[in-house]
Amino acid sequence: MSKRKKKKKSQQSKEALRKEAVKTVEPEAIMKEEPKPDAVKEALAAIKEAPKEDPPPESGRNSNIRAMLTWSITVTVAFAILAGLGAFAILGYGRLYENRVFPGVRVLNVRLDGLTAEEARSAVHGAIDASLKDGLRFRYDGRDITLEATTVAQNDPDASRDLVQYDIEESIVAALSYGRSGSVVRDTLLRWKARVKPAALDVNIFVDEEGIREGIIQATGDQVTAVQNAALSVVWNEETGKTESTIRESSEGENLRLEIALAELREQIETLNFEPIELSSETVRPSITREDIEPLIDDVPMWIDDAPFTLTYEGREYIVSKKRFASWIGAVEKEGNVVLSIDPEFFHTDVRALAPIEQSASKGSLKIEGDRVVSFEAGTTGYAIKDDETLNGILEGLGSTSEFPIIAERVEASLAGQDPERLGIKEIIGIGRSNFAGSPSNRRKNIALGVEKVNGSLIAPGEEFSLLQTLGDITAANGWLAELVIKGNTTVPEYGGGLCQIGTTTFRAALQAGMKITERRNHSYRVSYYEPAGTDATIYEPSPDFRFMNDMENYVLIHAYLSGNEVIYEFWGTKDGREVTVSDPRIYNITSPPPTKLVETLDLEPGKKRCTESAHAGADAALDYKIKYADGSVHEETFFSHYRAWQAVCLVGVESLSDGTGGEGDESTETTDEDGGTPVEDEGSGETTDEETT
Repeated sequence: MSKRKKKKKSQQSKEALRKEAVKTVEPEAIMKEEPKPDAVKEALAAIKEAPKEDPPPESGRNSNIRAMLTWSITVTVAFAILAGLGAFAILGYGRLYENRVFPGVRVLNVRLDGLTAEEARSAVHGAIDASLKDGLRFRYDGRDITLEATTVAQNDPDASRDLVQYDIEESIVAALSYGRSGSVVRDTLLRWKARVKPAALDVNIFVDEEGIREGIIQATGDQVTAVQNAALSVVWNEETGKTESTIRESSEGENLRLEIALAELREQIETLNFEPIELSSETVRPSITREDIEPLIDDVPMWIDDAPFTLTYEGREYIVSKKRFASWIGAVEKEGNVVLSIDPEFFHTDVRALAPIEQSASKGSLKIEGDRVVSFEAGTTGYAIKDDETLNGILEGLGSTSEFPIIAERVEASLAGQDPERLGIKEIIGIGRSNFAGSPSNRRKNIALGVEKVNGSLIAPGEEFSLLQTLGDITAANGWLAELVIKGNTTVPEYGGGLCQIGTTTFRAALQAGMKITERRNHSYRVSYYEPAGTDATIYEPSPDFRFMNDMENYVLIHAYLSGNEVIYEFWGTKDGREVTVSDPRIYNITSPPPTKLVETLDLEPGKKRCTESAHAGADAALDYKIKYADGSVHEETFFSHYRAWQAVCLVGVESLSDGTGGEGDESTETTDEDGGTPVEDEGSGETTDEETT
């Protein structure tokens, strides 16, 4: 018999005995008479000894399922708890840094942990200013060379030039957006990663390498000898009827290895870690020598025999005599060889003196009566000689013909009497103004020229307007006047005076017309001509430019003119229902200028001092711009401007330059700016003075 059957039988016998005992002892008997001790004891013992029923035994499979369910429930609960804690931590971390940069984010190696956009902007600008205050430093052959990060003009701040420009606005937006993509998993990973390894964000940086090269070459002019090629000069002698040829001797020179220095400088610019850069040079041999030219002289008479010949343009004839043609002949390099030919530089200058056919195209302008356009004043066509095409034609035809056309490009006027209604030009949609009172003579002339070049500009729907393209090359040949600028220890002429008056006025008019601004940069320091701060726009060839997009359905025409000391731009077109709001600028973070800087120079008599630039307080400004379009959509943006505190700069005449390029004097300048107003400065921002130094 199995154990299970034995156990069941035992349970049944004990149950029967218990029931029998209970049945024997009736309740009435217990209450009515004395119980029998032995019977009671037996009954109680039977009840006590009777076992409880055990649950039915489980199979092995059911036991495993129950264990798995228990484990799953435990893990699920634990995961839910951890997920809840994680979500709370993520949300709490995000809430802790709401509208602030998450820890670990860097711009130009500047920590932005926990900063708001405005605080981050100020921190990065402060680091840039501190790094650039000592300028770009080089050393060559024992002499220290310092180029100011912004060149200083003697009379006109517009001629100042930023050698290094940082555009940090996109980087600040990216810093605030870091770890906020909307994906919980991705954002959590990015935030954790930034805490482990800092996230370095890119910055838009413009380096004016051409300006830096010019500054270094100017500063080392007395130390570095330039290479000189041999040159051929041919003169026609009318008396003898023959040519006379002379050769200018060649000489070896030195060439600064500026590419190496500029590469090192770029690394410093990207890390804001500026240290003196050692310049090196190499010996350079001339590419044209006397030995190259002497065999060519015998061929000169054969060339002269082809003269005189005639240049023609639209029915007009210009005779090239033997004397004139002789002055064009020279030794030039072509495909690695030195050959006899027409020197392009000689030709470029003299052909324009011979055939004065070039003229600038005028855009035309509006004829206005009261506040409406009566008609257009048609512009005139421009002509520009194409040197390469004209010169190649002459070289290819010499010996076979005596008549050569001048190839010129026609530049059509943008306005030639078109119907104003067809172009949609019927009313003023925006006006910009700026004041240039106190400007010196050259600056006034440049401003007038700039207004003339911009006036009549016609911008098609969807077209982007570029101010630099509209003004053309800023050169003496195009009528611009130069301004003296400090580079190293000397003053050199540069072009650009008055340009920012044009840029600022264009910016203000474009804002009032509700145009989409696509490129704008403020000046490095505050200038009285462009107050209030935050409403200016600087331009300088080749960069920065000022640009805007005509996002209207009709043409926009710029009517620019002068009125007393004011530049006024009227944007004409058709109003399309957009509403424009331009706030007053908020000016903050005002800082005092550093002490006056003294720069040694050989351009002044020893003991003389000329202060070329007055001090300016530093500041930040924010200008809010809002456009509400006719369809109800809204565009909002803020133009942020940072102005460095600017020290007064004075040139001091010395007999010989010291190892450095000049030192900072202990003269301190104090500038006040109450209620964000204009910093105290000389009218005209940089009127020079001469005085004896002690």
